[in-house]
Amino acid sequence: MEKLVNELIQKAGLSPELAQKASVVVLDYINKHLPDSLKGKGESILNGNFDVQSLLGNKEGGGDSLVDKAKGLFS
Repeated sequence: MEKLVNELIQKAGLSPELAQKASVVVLDYINKHLPDSLKGKGESILNGNFDVQSLLGNKEGGGDSLVDKAKGLFS
């Protein structure tokens, strides 16, 4: 989140306080609009620490990944 705050300060000219508040709004927005399988991963996405494995398949074989759901559409 620090990178986002810094971008908001540098590029949007926001004060550090406003940039921090804006980053919370952005995070809330992202988390609300992510697919169910990615809920709660907004901060990881913003920090660049997104786990690609969660898109490619569930390690436990639970069938909850986006790829698994897409396969279900065609079977």
